[in-house]
Amino acid sequence: MRPLALDAELQKAVANTRSVFAAEACSCARVEPGGAQLRFVAADGTGADAILGVSIPVSRGIAGWVAMSGQPIVVSDVAADSRFARDVAESTSYVPETILAAPLVDMDGEVAGVIEVLDPQARSDHSGHDLAVLALVATQLASIIRLSAMYDALGTGLLRTLADPERSGGFDEALSQLAGEDTGVALDDLASAFREVAGGGPAAARLAERILREIGAYVRGRV
Repeated sequence: MRPLALDAELQKAVANTRSVFAAEACSCARVEPGGAQLRFVAADGTGADAILGVSIPVSRGIAGWVAMSGQPIVVSDVAADSRFARDVAESTSYVPETILAAPLVDMDGEVAGVIEVLDPQARSDHSGHDLAVLALVATQLASIIRLSAMYDALGTGLLRTLADPERSGGFDEALSQLAGEDTGVALDDLASAFREVAGGGPAAARLAERILREIGAYVRGRV
């Protein structure tokens, strides 16, 4: 019931990121429930179709190393790096020479995924500026993923309350119920997530506003 398709938002983000870096490809993998696997949910450029939907153990590859360490990295010669999962790259029919990668770290310091840029156009031998830009993108993606999860939890509370014919049901009641249950989502966290996303610039502010408008429209349609 979220007002945005998360994978579609991530897909647009990796396409824009690839353009910014003039890279051959860009992909985003999310940490799956349980934390043992990374699943590629968005990709753009060479090999994109082949990598979408692929899952790898979080202990494998440069993406896995970034997810486990929580640190961004630049690998200028992947063939010489023991962390590189060559078989995964070969399965996409594209083996990069250079990889930039950054973790998607949420507000609680948890890694939600990894974004990778493959063979970006060289600028000062990939200085710290490149990683700083990628880290900023990763922060925004982590905020969107967390906000999406919170919206799902909020929607679950609303639907559960409204579907119960023995109770009056309503938005206020759903909020109270959600706040009082052990859902892993606190309402102040939800507010903070909205602020964080809205502070990411005009496009991010429009995204946060759209979500709020969708919630309001949904509630007005049920009363």
